[in-house]
Amino acid sequence: MKIHYIIGYLLMAFILSACSNSSKSTHDTHSHDDMTIPYTGYSESVEIFVDAQPLAVGANSQLIVHITDLKSFKPVDIQDVTISLVIGAKGVRVKSESPVQQGIFKVVIQPTTAGAGQLRFEFNKDGAVHQVLIPDVKVYSNEHDAVHLAEEDLPSSPNAIAFTKEQSWKVEFETRQVQRIPFGAVIKVPAKVSASPINQRIVVAKSSGVIQFTSDIISIGQKLNKGEWALTIAGQGLTENNSVLRLQEAKVEYETAKSDYDRDRRLYEKKIVSERSLLESKARYEKASTQWNNLQSAIGTTGEKVQAPGKGFVHAVHVQNGEFVSAGTPLFTMVENKRMLLTAMVRLSKVAELSAINDATIETNGGKVYKLQDLNGRIVSVAQSINEEAYLLPVTIEVDYNQELLSSGFVNVYLKSDETNEELVVPETALVEIQGLFFVYVQLTPELFERQQVKPGKSDGRNCVIQAGLTGGERIVTKGATLVKLAAVSNTVDAHAGHVH
Repeated sequence: MKIHYIIGYLLMAFILSACSNSSKSTHDTHSHDDMTIPYTGYSESVEIFVDAQPLAVGANSQLIVHITDLKSFKPVDIQDVTISLVIGAKGVRVKSESPVQQGIFKVVIQPTTAGAGQLRFEFNKDGAVHQVLIPDVKVYSNEHDAVHLAEEDLPSSPNAIAFTKEQSWKVEFETRQVQRIPFGAVIKVPAKVSASPINQRIVVAKSSGVIQFTSDIISIGQKLNKGEWALTIAGQGLTENNSVLRLQEAKVEYETAKSDYDRDRRLYEKKIVSERSLLESKARYEKASTQWNNLQSAIGTTGEKVQAPGKGFVHAVHVQNGEFVSAGTPLFTMVENKRMLLTAMVRLSKVAELSAINDATIETNGGKVYKLQDLNGRIVSVAQSINEEAYLLPVTIEVDYNQELLSSGFVNVYLKSDETNEELVVPETALVEIQGLFFVYVQLTPELFERQQVKPGKSDGRNCVIQAGLTGGERIVTKGATLVKLAAVSNTVDAHAGHVH
């Protein structure tokens, strides 16, 4: 029986020893070449992201450098970069003469001194010398320490999402640091779009007759150029206000006046008629000529030619083909694409906030959001009396014409007051909604992101106040957040994994 216990203990000791050796063997197989440490630095215009093998004195470490233009978030177009590793008064400098591909450089550096230092990057961009510093770069005394101690400094997140620079460069992408900025009260209301009254023209009939469309139909939205023939008012058969008869009479008067004037000129040269008679004859001729020319341009052989008074589109048609109209009858309304009015109706409960309104943003049905100054806009009036039909307060805004602002349509308007308080604010494009909850993607490195739940507050359509979930100073994805979300479905990665191209 004792022999069985002894054998059991021996077997257990052997198994534990084997496991310990296996673990040690696995741990020791971590190679200097297998791991990369991420470093990131920013200037006002560029982002530098480095994948570096752990830095150890006397060991060759490869650095893969990605340089991104912060204006476009695309790779910079430069031909070389100089990299210096500086520790105290000592340093090592290397230069990459050409990129592996646009925006990516590879160099090998061999540190000579252990300790904490900085990486310096120098390059020419847009005719100026740029320098970017990355502080807190550690160089270890040997490769063993470099591998095992550097691993402790890797970004740690069980749900890290990989989205490489090559991926982000191909799409619309941007990251931005979260900051507190002044942000005032916001009132979100729907607004009706209409053409400015100064750009609307109601075309009326100048004579009586029957409406005849020049084409099959004149329709709402139809574009017309100035002077374009829109319809005809036929006057045949009418005993009064007959435009065709009026044209014929004007022609007879013109021809008669011209004949009289030509005769009086000849007689005046022979001193037969007085100068006064000649001037009277000339006045009758010029009057008849003007009337004839005007009627000739407006009236054809079948009736009055109704022309567009300017360039624009048909907003409303007030008559039908074949309908009889009298002089002064509205025929159609034309609108020129110049200025538009947005009329927002505000609830009475917001009356106290209206006095401080001084700006606005406008969200179209297509989801695009414009600042008021983007559309050369202004707040025309804030009503001081109630709309009796709806018991609401109208606020009128005037803006330039935009294809997304359709007359008689509706848009969302965010009325903004003075920015008195500083709030934690992120762009609306940074928010991703998942099952009714809102998230942003926080940057761990420029190629590694983590989803963070937030509580959004008031919004002006472009920016949103964050009430909880962020503290400020985090760098988050502000464009392309949905693409990072999709990447999370396919490749959730180990935060300790290096990225090598």
